[in-house]
Amino acid sequence: MSGIAYAQASARARTPGSGRDRRHRESGIALIAVVVFISIASAVFVLRRLDADGWVARQNQRTAEALQSAREALLAHAMTNANRPGALPCPDIDGDGQALPGIEYVGNGCQSYVGRLPWALLRIPELRDGSGELLWYALSPGFRDAGPVNGNPGFVNPDTPAVLTVAGLPGAFGAILFAPGGALQGQVRIGVRTNMLDNYLDGVNATPTTEFSAALPGPAFNDRLLPVTRSDLIAVAERRVARDVVAALNQYFDLHGFLPVPAAFTNVQCVDPGFVAVGGCQGLPGLLAGRIPASVQPEAYAAVGSGQRSALLNGSAVPPGQYDLVWFQLQRWREHVVYLVSSNCAGPTATGCAGGNLNLRGAPGTIDGARFAVLMAGTPAAGQSRASATDRTTLANYVELPGLAAVQLLASGVVPPEVIVPPGTVVAVPGAN
Repeated sequence: MSGIAYAQASARARTPGSGRDRRHRESGIALIAVVVFISIASAVFVLRRLDADGWVARQNQRTAEALQSAREALLAHAMTNANRPGALPCPDIDGDGQALPGIEYVGNGCQSYVGRLPWALLRIPELRDGSGELLWYALSPGFRDAGPVNGNPGFVNPDTPAVLTVAGLPGAFGAILFAPGGALQGQVRIGVRTNMLDNYLDGVNATPTTEFSAALPGPAFNDRLLPVTRSDLIAVAERRVARDVVAALNQYFDLHGFLPVPAAFTNVQCVDPGFVAVGGCQGLPGLLAGRIPASVQPEAYAAVGSGQRSALLNGSAVPPGQYDLVWFQLQRWREHVVYLVSSNCAGPTATGCAGGNLNLRGAPGTIDGARFAVLMAGTPAAGQSRASATDRTTLANYVELPGLAAVQLLASGVVPPEVIVPPGTVVAVPGAN
C-alpha cells in the first residue's frame, strides 16, 4: 500500500463515529450504569439495615422503659402497703391485671408465684414490652402481701428471706420482672393458651420454680429480665416505717409534752413474734437508747382505734378489724427500730424539751439538737446474727460501727457529743422526714 493510501486508511479508522469508537463508548456507558445500579442497591441495603437497626433499638428502648416503670410501681406499692411495708401483690394468673381473693390469693398465700404483673392493682397503665406483650412477674413467697386475710400472715421486715435467683447474678431477689418478647417457635398465645406461662417465658423461666435465667437472645430464648432486690424492698419499707414511727412519736409528744423512755435491748418481751403481754416491753427509766416500748406507764399511748397515730406503737392485742393499727408489732418492726431520745425529753419528768441534745453525723448529714431519732437496723451485716433469742437482744446485731459505741453510751444513760450514723442506715428525726 502506498503511503498516501495508508494515511487515508488510518484516517478513516480514527474518524469519530466509527464502529469501534461507538462500541467503546457503549461499553463505558454500560459500565457506568452497572456502577450506579450497584451504588443504588448498596444505598437501599444500608438504609434498610439502618432502619431495621433503628427499629430494634426502639423496641429495646420500649422494653427497658416498661420494665423500669414496673419496678418503680412495685417499689411504690411496697412503700405504701397498708399493713405490710415491703410486701408485694400476688402475680396475676388470668390476665385481668388484678390480684383477687379466691383467684390469685389462696388463704395466706398466692395461687402462683409466677404470673403477669397485676398492673390494675398497682394503679398503673398496661405496661407492654417492645413486642407489645404484657409484662410477667415472679415473687419471692416471703414478700407476698397479706391479701384479704385477717390476722397475722407472717412478717415482712429486714430479716425476711428472698429466694429467687438468676443464673450468673449474685444474691437472691424479692421479685423479678420479665418482658417475654415475641412468640418463639412452638409458642401459641391465643385461645386457651393465652395465659399459659410456657407460651411467653422461655427455658427455665417457663417452669414455676425459684431459679431463672437471663441468657443471651437466640432462637430459643428472648426473655428480658429486671430483678427487684431484697435490699430494694427493705430500703423503701424502712423509709416508710421510719416516717410512720417519727409521726407517731411526734403525736405522742404533742399529747404529753415528753417522749417515752426506751425499753432495754435485753428485754425479750419487745421481740415477741406476737402481741406483747399487758405491761410487757416497758420503758426503763435512765435509758436513752433501746427499743420503742410497747407499754408505757404511767403515761399511755393514744387508745387503739382512736385514730391517733401513736396507737401504732402499742403492742397490745386488737380485734381483727383493727389489724392495720398494730402491724408495727405483728410485722416485728419493733425489733428493727433503734430508738434514741434526748435526756431532757425522756419520760414525764422531762423539762425544757423545746430542743434536744442529740447530735447526729454521717448518713443523715449534720443534725444538731434533735429531741429523738430512729435508726433502722437494715439487713444483717457481716458478723451480725438475729437467729436466736439471745441474738435478738444484742445491740451489736442491729447497730454497726462506727455508731455502735455512741448508741451503747446512750443505752447506759450517757449523752455522747455526737452519734455517727453508719453508712447505709435509714435514719429519721422530727422535722426532717
